[in-house]
Amino acid sequence: MTSVSESVFAELQAHRLVAVIRAATDAQALEAARAVVRGGLRLVEITFTCPDAPAILRALAGTTAIVGAGTVLTANEARAAVAAGARFLIAPNMCPAVAAVARETGVLYCPGAYTTTEILAALAEGAHVVKVYPVGIAGGPDYVRVIRDPLPRVPMLAAGGTHMGNVAAFLDAGCVGVGLGASLADPALAAAGAFETIEARARGFVACVAARERGAGA
Repeated sequence: MTSVSESVFAELQAHRLVAVIRAATDAQALEAARAVVRGGLRLVEITFTCPDAPAILRALAGTTAIVGAGTVLTANEARAAVAAGARFLIAPNMCPAVAAVARETGVLYCPGAYTTTEILAALAEGAHVVKVYPVGIAGGPDYVRVIRDPLPRVPMLAAGGTHMGNVAAFLDAGCVGVGLGASLADPALAAAGAFETIEARARGFVACVAARERGAGA
């Protein structure tokens, strides 16, 4: 039987993109999440910077989205997220207590790291994917290429400063996927009720990845 972490990893390999949802209110976050799903994204990360992330996760139950929690900094947050239906946990850091919850519950764990030392430490704690953060503004695809030389088999998620102009380059550099924050579901757009714009952005990112995949397979 396929585990939750294996299933989510397969979805990440297939779809490549993770929508990061941050908003000032739960209602805005929920509508932003629904917008990116309408736009074609499958993996949706509800961050604990939202007022009540578990409530948003529960509200997304039954949709086509594969939902997970982001900015998971403590074991209590990890447990609350999993209880609310999160199938993956993402964080800007590596926390042994959060890693332990992921191991206990079988969900995918994607902690943040940057240097090769940090990345290897995350793997030692059981990370399934390592979020290389904030590589979009510090190093870019060239940095990923360099660190993949000694770590060719480490699944990496590019995050922090990712946008339409560098998504394909990060995938070409060897990342298994890309996390999309403000360049997709900007909290300012959610606050303004501009959910159609968020949906359109999602469609654009999905099209960008599809075009890159077609080119890679040619």
